Amino acid sequence: MMNAVGRDIPEEILRQTGKEVFQGVHHFDGYTYKKHGPMTQCVINSGGSKLVESIHEVLVKCGIRDGMTLGFHHHFREGDFVVNMVMEEVHKMGIRDITICASSLGKAHDPIVPYIEDGTITNIQSSGVRGKVGEAISEGKLKGLAVMRSHGGRVRAIETGETVIDIAFIGAPTCDDYGNCRGIGGKSDCGVLSYAMVDAFHADKVVAITDCLVPFPNFPAHISMTKVDYVVVVDAIGDPEKIATGAAKPTTDMRKLMMADYCTRFVVNTPYFKDGFSYQTGVGGGELPSPLPSPLPRS
Repeated sequence: MMNAVGRDIPEEILRQTGKEVFQGVHHFDGYTYKKHGPMTQCVINSGGSKLVESIHEVLVKCGIRDGMTLGFHHHFREGDFVVNMVMEEVHKMGIRDITICASSLGKAHDPIVPYIEDGTITNIQSSGVRGKVGEAISEGKLKGLAVMRSHGGRVRAIETGETVIDIAFIGAPTCDDYGNCRGIGGKSDCGVLSYAMVDAFHADKVVAITDCLVPFPNFPAHISMTKVDYVVVVDAIGDPEKIATGAAKPTTDMRKLMMADYCTRFVVNTPYFKDGFSYQTGVGGGELPSPLPSPLPRS
């Protein structure tokens, strides 16, 4: 079926996913939907603890089974350890047909390729895939579908229930034993946990994985304890030195720096640039090292 930009989308994919083709940027203007609500467990006995000894034990407590969808975030970028440690244990347990719904996957996740090849992982949803995972998908090794969305598109899919995350794993640089998570204050700081917020709000089970357990209360929490079911302490969740690598590595290429400067000047000369202005560049080595020239004249 032909979409609004002239791309022919296979009918088989539409039937398999239940999706409709892209019909233009304004097609869903005014569309209303009810946000998906997670399964919630009532706890009467408050004498328990959210602390769990290992990844294996927390998977058992969360009821891991074939066909589940697991959520991950990529705040550690090329330094992420969480995806690999979780999927290694999932593989050891003999679980199959897993869908990974990650905010992004990169070279740090090369070790999960064998799990794609043997059917442990059969579907991937992400904003992008780099490294050997991307190569494996391009070579047809993924048995199911690879769905790429923008970061906002991922939020929409989870909010609407189009994608239901069974278990979300949040790598938290600091966390207390109640589950209050922050992106700072530990040995693996990533700054923020914004990508994981939609997972925390809508996943059926939420697991905070940290390498720095701190005393309660870990405030101000980026993700509240009210959204977290379990807390697991491990040796390391990521290498912060590898955050500014790959696509996020600042460039010295003069052409890219010039393009970033032109974009900056363009934005400054729009009516939207005023006190309180907020913007998001996305990752890109060009804009990261490009400070706002001072002063920037409005033309």
